[in-house]
Amino acid sequence: MRLFFAALLTVTSLFALSETTDTMQADFVQTITDDKNTTITYRGHMLAKRPNMAMWHYSEPFEKTVYIAANSVTIVEPELEQAIVKKLDSSIDILAVLASAQQVAKERYTAYYNTKEYDIAMHGDKIRTIRYTDAFDNKVTIVFDRQLINRAIDDSRFKAVIPEGFDIISE
Repeated sequence: MRLFFAALLTVTSLFALSETTDTMQADFVQTITDDKNTTITYRGHMLAKRPNMAMWHYSEPFEKTVYIAANSVTIVEPELEQAIVKKLDSSIDILAVLASAQQVAKERYTAYYNTKEYDIAMHGDKIRTIRYTDAFDNKVTIVFDRQLINRAIDDSRFKAVIPEGFDIISE
């Protein structure tokens, strides 16, 4: 579960390397490779809106929707008929990664956050890939495609929808 939190908070933080970016929508492919070179690939669609809202819908290999708003994360898992609601440490500053991103080459940036290094590849004003090693020494790559920048997104899209009858786990 921590893999999701780290990846999602980081990317939610990074979506706006430009100060003029207020929203982002994109398809994504996230690969996680462990120390035994085993790779799992996730696919889905994400929305992000300044200052601190995001929704990640994973469609493969299983369905899961992650809602990030201010200091909380809600994960809705239809296959398990459950939702996990987690309060985030209020000390998490999702814009801190942005503030630390430094251009290292044309359309390449490096950012440091919580002792981790993030390699960010841009294409114009859009994030193409983010690569980093997570807290479990897994190599994580997130590739974005079909991005829409600064398109209106209604705030209701970031409100967790928990179906009736689902177990709710609070952490």
